[in-house]
Amino acid sequence: MMATGHFRTLMPRGVPINIEKCNRMVHSKIVSCYDGSPNLEGRTIRAFHSEYSFAALRLDNNEVISFAVEEVTVGKWFEVFPICLYTLARNHSFSWSEFETPFTVMSSELLWREEWLESALDTSTFMGSGPHSVQFADVLGAAPKSHANVVKVLAGVRLIEQNGRVLAVCSSNNTPFKIDLETEKIKIEQVMQSHTSEKF
Repeated sequence: MMATGHFRTLMPRGVPINIEKCNRMVHSKIVSCYDGSPNLEGRTIRAFHSEYSFAALRLDNNEVISFAVEEVTVGKWFEVFPICLYTLARNHSFSWSEFETPFTVMSSELLWREEWLESALDTSTFMGSGPHSVQFADVLGAAPKSHANVVKVLAGVRLIEQNGRVLAVCSSNNTPFKIDLETEKIKIEQVMQSHTSEKF
């Protein structure tokens, strides 16, 4: 991924997130490329498609909404990967997975995370030359307050249906250029362990 070599996600510590505290956190940068995206509330999703580098939703009028990640350099040997809308070629071939019952979006949330670097000793497992660092990704407010370069990243969206079904599309928190589309409850819970949701 980068010369620093390691990318790590902190696991939750079982402490409820204090949203007010998160909002007071001073971030060196806020990285988002999802502005101006279509509002999916009230829309019905018929099917989804997911590959390593992008994901797509097919709506009730056969409109296709596609997502991918974009590499953004925020410091020396420090890259983050926010989610963005992605335009595919018209002749792109999809392998659609149909929902058994259509998924009508009742509400949507943005998924944010913090990312930062911490110095690490060279254990001969790093790529490139020093100085070596480990990149962390976690919920908002998790970064050490002593760090000057903590980046807030818009990593994904979570769509919620009236009957409780949930769909999440999010850039991976530990693999560059990878995007995850999850519909299973346990996998969505795993995504949420390192992200903070915000009403869209």
